[in-house]
Amino acid sequence: MPPFFPNPRHDARLTEVDLALQQAIQWDEQRERRKTELRTRFLVRAMGATPDRAGWWFSGRRRALAEITSWLRDDGGTARVLAVTAGPGSGKTAVLGLIAALTDEEHRRTIPPDTIGAAPADLPAPGDLDVSVYAQHLTDEQVLQALAEAARVPATTVGELAKGLSREAAAGRTFTVLIDALDEAATPDTLCRRVLLPLIRHTGVPVRFLLGTRPHLLPALGLCREDQIDLDADRYADPDALLRYTVLNLLEAHPGSPYLNCPQALRMSVARRVAAAAGPSFLVARISAGTLAATPGLPDPDDPAWRAALPRLPSEAMRHDMAERLGSAADRAVDLLRPLAFAEGQGLPWEDLWAPLAGALSGRTYTDDDIMWLRHAAGAYVVEATESGRSAYRLYHEALAEHLRADADAIEAHARMTRALVARVPRTLDGGRDWSRAHPYTRRYLAAHAVRGEVLDEVIAEAEFLVHADPDELMSHLRDVRSGPAEIYRTSFGAHRREDLSERRRILALDAARHCDPALLATLNSGIDEHAWKPVWSSGGTLSADLRATLAHRTGRVRSVACGKMNGQHVIAVGYGNTTVRLWDLVTGLRISDVRTGHLGAVTAVYCTELAGRPVLVTGSGDRTLRLWDLATGRPIGDPLAGHEGPVTAVSCTELEGRAIAVSGSDDRTARVWDLATGRQIGDPMAAHVGSVRGVACTVIDGHPAAVTVAGDRSLHVWRLSLDKHTHQAAITHRWPINALACTELNGRPTAVTCSGDRTVQAWDLTDRRMHSELQTGHAGSVNALACAVLDGHLIVVTGSDDRTAKVWNLSSREQLGKAMYGHTREVTAATCAMVNSGLVVVTGSDDRSVRSWELTTAGKRVGNGGAIATAVACTALNGRQVAVTANDSPVLRRWDVATGQQLPPLRTGHAGAVTNLVCTVLAGRPVVVTGSTDLTVGVWDAATGRAVVPRTRRHESRITALACMSLNGRPVTVSAAEDGTARAWDLERGEPLGPPLIVHVGPADLGVRAPLTAVACGLLHGRPVGIVGSTRGDIRVWDLTTGEPPVLPTEERFPERPFPWMGSARDVRTMAFAARDSSPVVVTGGGSGRLFVWDLSSLRAGTPLTGHQAASQPLAAPPFRTASPHVVTAVTTTILDGRPVAATCSSDETVRLWDLNTCRALDAITMPDACHALAFAETGHLVCCYGDHVTVLRQAGR
Repeated sequence: MPPFFPNPRHDARLTEVDLALQQAIQWDEQRERRKTELRTRFLVRAMGATPDRAGWWFSGRRRALAEITSWLRDDGGTARVLAVTAGPGSGKTAVLGLIAALTDEEHRRTIPPDTIGAAPADLPAPGDLDVSVYAQHLTDEQVLQALAEAARVPATTVGELAKGLSREAAAGRTFTVLIDALDEAATPDTLCRRVLLPLIRHTGVPVRFLLGTRPHLLPALGLCREDQIDLDADRYADPDALLRYTVLNLLEAHPGSPYLNCPQALRMSVARRVAAAAGPSFLVARISAGTLAATPGLPDPDDPAWRAALPRLPSEAMRHDMAERLGSAADRAVDLLRPLAFAEGQGLPWEDLWAPLAGALSGRTYTDDDIMWLRHAAGAYVVEATESGRSAYRLYHEALAEHLRADADAIEAHARMTRALVARVPRTLDGGRDWSRAHPYTRRYLAAHAVRGEVLDEVIAEAEFLVHADPDELMSHLRDVRSGPAEIYRTSFGAHRREDLSERRRILALDAARHCDPALLATLNSGIDEHAWKPVWSSGGTLSADLRATLAHRTGRVRSVACGKMNGQHVIAVGYGNTTVRLWDLVTGLRISDVRTGHLGAVTAVYCTELAGRPVLVTGSGDRTLRLWDLATGRPIGDPLAGHEGPVTAVSCTELEGRAIAVSGSDDRTARVWDLATGRQIGDPMAAHVGSVRGVACTVIDGHPAAVTVAGDRSLHVWRLSLDKHTHQAAITHRWPINALACTELNGRPTAVTCSGDRTVQAWDLTDRRMHSELQTGHAGSVNALACAVLDGHLIVVTGSDDRTAKVWNLSSREQLGKAMYGHTREVTAATCAMVNSGLVVVTGSDDRSVRSWELTTAGKRVGNGGAIATAVACTALNGRQVAVTANDSPVLRRWDVATGQQLPPLRTGHAGAVTNLVCTVLAGRPVVVTGSTDLTVGVWDAATGRAVVPRTRRHESRITALACMSLNGRPVTVSAAEDGTARAWDLERGEPLGPPLIVHVGPADLGVRAPLTAVACGLLHGRPVGIVGSTRGDIRVWDLTTGEPPVLPTEERFPERPFPWMGSARDVRTMAFAARDSSPVVVTGGGSGRLFVWDLSSLRAGTPLTGHQAASQPLAAPPFRTASPHVVTAVTTTILDGRPVAATCSSDETVRLWDLNTCRALDAITMPDACHALAFAETGHLVCCYGDHVTVLRQAGR
């Protein structure tokens, strides 16, 4: 069942009380909106009177009322949907409005039963409807929210609503909904397809819909017009009611109507002529009769010319009414009404917008006095609505809006409205626009007007508009825009939806820095709050213009992706390292549903197919089973398919002799075939591999269905499938273990395409078993993911790699299409593609927990000087400026001017391996960089020239994990820690050890088991140099660098031999930094589960926790395998700012946080685009952050 709307207010940090309060507020808002709709929409139309005249004019439509009432009372009936339909002006909303009012306990008392002329038995009872929704201009999400509130179900998705409603089935209760103006919703097609149809077709959801719509939308609901209540059909025609309505308008529409005192015969004759011309349209009858009521003279109803001139369409009636009643002022009224015809949402606000927009569209000057005149002269055309607690004005009927739009150039009209709305945004003192004071209508709907006026690029060039615009509305119009601001906004769209304005501004500023847009960065930074940290520059890095949307984030490591179609929409099924499969709308990027698979292990394979004409999803899991799901309802189909003796690793689907089948591969080294209709295994397992099956694909060879399997044993096997016995056809041996497989056709011949760790893609002709071609992909890592498609007659291959990129290839020509697609920060693990609107969309999943969709039509790009992942960073002073030095998993160090971002020439160290950690210090008056390398040596290099200052020395027998520096009596001292459990201190000037090494054991020392060290810091404690080390076991050891012993306290007591006790349940230390606090020296440690502690070194007090980083992401499995993905504090650095010790920390929760170490209070929290893995303060107070392959510098706004 598609629960597809992501909740923009969701924040994992909210408590249950916060969420309950938030839900109550949202429900109150929805309840008030429904009351307003009932009062201003349904009740007004039901009464039938003009907006400026009170009273009940409705009567008749007895057959329609009786059939609706009968349907409402037939609670157990088979018809889950009943539509009231007709052309414009035929009274759909009048009928449905009466139903809505009658079923409301309070408003029912206001309805005079004798006036409406219906028998009590033909009228519904209070409570027959659970909710009435007027859908005009409502989005899919707003309709869903209305239903959720009425059902009292906390739901942000259709699936969650369905699940909540299903609970009512046990009590025998049916949820009955009225939705009118369905065809006037913001997106009627998707509202039907993505909200209503899934609920209608879900047999387990007790819901019924009474719908009001024009006939053209009925097929989208699977409805036949002849089976519905068609008010234009003869059987529902009510000429007597139309005649009575015409007479009432002649009498009551104008206080000076000449028909009040005219002869009865004349009045009735005129009314019959008007009703006959109006046909079934009550709207035309109302306008025509109103025109006659406002005209002093009486016509001759037998005059052929007069009868021929009577309006027959709403547009004719409105034009005639304006001309007759207003004469030369008709054009003035049209000018003032036209903005309402182009308004978005619930209508156009009066306040400071209506008159200027009328002037913009007409080229004339209008003021509020003109609006007041309009309300008196032609107020019958306007009704007042409410949006976000404010009044909004719209035309009485959509047919009138259509008439006013027909005479205008829509593109030009929206362009003019866009510029007029921008012009009404107040100015700031510096002459800019103060978008914080812009009207809510402007902030919400300006992008909609701009895109319809083809001037969106003008609007989004305003940085402050990007900050203040409604994220959902803006993003819905940016998907196909390729300008710089659009790309920047799309980069972190998910964060814009979650965060408040101040954090949204800072995220945009970060992305502007990453895209190397200094003008936009400066504008955004100018509005950042005082004392908040803001980006100064970013190195840029691997970005991509191809990026269409980030479909998921922070959910789990992606294991598999598949494309499919459901109710006409393109969907992506994503399997994570948990038991859930998430469905996404490929076109909009919105979440459709979460399928709670019931698997007891992680979902490792997904495939979309059809079974008996309905879309289904096949999932494979580590629990050794496959399961089948109805995509439209989310309900399981049949029992699990069990038989594998190991985790399922791959699945593919095809047909075998008319039967839908699935072929699955497993760690048990076999592939098996399953009948999806019966759930039974077909034939014996296909066993030929000696390693785990990594991929399966289906194809046709010589007219026979076939399966191809690949495994880590470097082999590819071909099987001919049958209902009796599957026959092994061929075996092909690869040079490397094969990681992924896809089957397609190349030059009309069945072809298997494989990829492997040797960074190649190979195409194998399955007819003659020969390799057709080989692609040298140029990936910098193993190729893990593969997908095939056909584009313009060419075979397209998508590859995903450990190097964090995806590439697209023309297999025939062996040419790469466009540039590599950058954006993932870890290896790409899955790929698929689909044709959408004649264009190829590529979807990739990664271990960075994101799923991204890409347009093939534009090439990826690299901006700025990024592109290499910085694993460590330190700062130093060089020639009068602060310089950041970064290590990038190579022997070469990169240098950056901290203030400007200028990249300086790199330093080429003499290491034989990659530099993994570094620190900066001063040796003999010159800045030096101390490095630790995978070659197990420590090097000291001149920070200006890169020349070795001290010969490289092998300090440890295993990998160096951390370095720290301090000054002792004016001489630099370096402390290093290693995986072998040793820590050493070195006098850099002399190149000699400073005291004996520290050896940290696990348990008693005589057992000889050492604890791998992960963090080190050093400083002065009571005037003595000390080192502090930590390990993943949670050990924190302090030792005197000169003696190798625990330091002596002033009381002559010594530190305990045992490690410091942890506070709470923290178990490991990943990073640490020393700081001198007012009262005493401290060390700040960070580790798993987001834990941060400040340890007082002089008093032996337990660590004070710093609370802020998240402990873990969402659980990655259900009981009994419930686990969570813990967040890890990855870096800590300290400095002195304004005389106070400050720490900066970063975590895999993708935040950087600043702390006052005197008070242990948080100073700021910055949401980063990705998890940072290295931090360093410069002496100027700049904070250097390394994440992905970006280097970004932050600085406090007030400094």
